[in-house]
Amino acid sequence: MYRYSEHSAIRRPAAPRLRVGRGAAKRAGGSQSLERGLDILEAIEAENGDVGVRELARRLDLSPSIVQRLVSSLAARGYIEKSSETARYRLGHRAMILGASGERGVDYAVTARRELDRLARDYHLNGFVSVLRGGRAIYLLAVQADGPVAIKVSLGSEMPLHSTAAGKVLLAALDDGEARKLLGHRKLPAITPCTITDPTILVSSLAKVRRQGFATVVEENIPGVLSVGAPIRDRSGAVVAALSVAFAKYLDGGLTLAGVEPLVTAAALRISRTLGSGELGTPPAMRLTSIGERYGGKR
Repeated sequence: MYRYSEHSAIRRPAAPRLRVGRGAAKRAGGSQSLERGLDILEAIEAENGDVGVRELARRLDLSPSIVQRLVSSLAARGYIEKSSETARYRLGHRAMILGASGERGVDYAVTARRELDRLARDYHLNGFVSVLRGGRAIYLLAVQADGPVAIKVSLGSEMPLHSTAAGKVLLAALDDGEARKLLGHRKLPAITPCTITDPTILVSSLAKVRRQGFATVVEENIPGVLSVGAPIRDRSGAVVAALSVAFAKYLDGGLTLAGVEPLVTAAALRISRTLGSGELGTPPAMRLTSIGERYGGKR
């Protein structure tokens, strides 16, 4: 059984320092603990990356012990997540879901989870919903299939942009200049022998993703594993997330890229409809906004 987890090599710029002050946390008629918790969420968002407890304490002018209690509560509910590598905190999947689609956020999350569950149950496909945040592709939802390939990921963890179907969908939602800026000009990591490592070739391939409305990956991220990704759009037609699935190259059920592609694109369309996709028409070119902008993706 394959087991896989993602790691990032993308450096993120430091965010401007945010100081709140002891007196600012408790506002008239408000809850001090709630206000401080919200201050922590806003400070982590402003960081545009991971931040430690002591740094949060300095920025908010609070004691580290108070901040530790608050971040522990927020992490337990999924609003922030602790990196296992650095022991620093970032926004969690619950915070992303709340901000994903405004008033339709609950419908969006429920529908996305239902679609991933169906793909895992009926077709043995490992499914994911990912967003772009601060130049990183982040797992928002994940459902592991009961099959020969187990792809273990932590919600809020990163996935490679250049070697995954979801990453290519998110890159294709940008224009070529923005995509190239995220990828850089150096050779990309060769995760498998099939990984595209030349940024110029990868950016050139995004035109096909935009034209056909989905991305495919053949053993570029995990040997023996294929993947298909499709865009999730909001009411304006903007791409706000990517739905992707992964499955073994050789399965008894005979799954192929050609057979899985309509399953993925149809599921992504159903999720998009909960965000109002189609109400204003869909623009011809894929573009990324909304979630990407709210969580650090710059336009």
